[in-house]
Amino acid sequence: MIEETIARGEARRIYDRLGAGLDRVARFEGRAKALALDLLAVEPGQRVLHVGVGTGAEHQALQRAAGPRGLVAGCDLSRGMLELTRRRADTPLCEGDAARLPFASRMFDRLFSAYMLDLIPLAEIPLVLSEFRRVLRPGGRLVLVSLSEGVNLPSRLFVAGWKLAYRLDPGRLGGCRPLRLAAPLTGAGFAAERHVVVQRGFPSELLVGA
Repeated sequence: MIEETIARGEARRIYDRLGAGLDRVARFEGRAKALALDLLAVEPGQRVLHVGVGTGAEHQALQRAAGPRGLVAGCDLSRGMLELTRRRADTPLCEGDAARLPFASRMFDRLFSAYMLDLIPLAEIPLVLSEFRRVLRPGGRLVLVSLSEGVNLPSRLFVAGWKLAYRLDPGRLGGCRPLRLAAPLTGAGFAAERHVVVQRGFPSELLVGA
């Protein structure tokens, strides 16, 4: 796996600049995110943490699922993404780092994060997963989605091209690179269930942790 990625400051600038244009990636990520939300299985009244809120489309779905008696909180490095999410969902949002979540321990029933860990240096991923474990209550569930390695010929070719482009200019790809997160997730103390979704050659790994 590619160990390093872009710096946090650069990631913030890129995603602030992308703004609502980030919604266009749904043609590659939409099916994986839809399945991930189904697997998260948010129930009315639950507390949900969304790490890396993006443009707010999934955040809005989480708010609907939790209902008026639930709580959905969001955290993102990018002020631009937070502002877009505020327009779609009236929930608590904060600017923050996934490795230092500003929330109490055992606060949430569910945690959702899509295509955020792709931006985290490999050495820091255990720290982030440890934070995820800390804020989840016993018996809680998380679902993670990330760009992954290919599983068939079209997706392997796609990832090979992606890695080449990444080495030339990672910023053009938003700093995202393919990961395999099942081992780190089990290392963080979660029992992991793995799914892979390929959309237009783009392979996404979905991990359900409990």
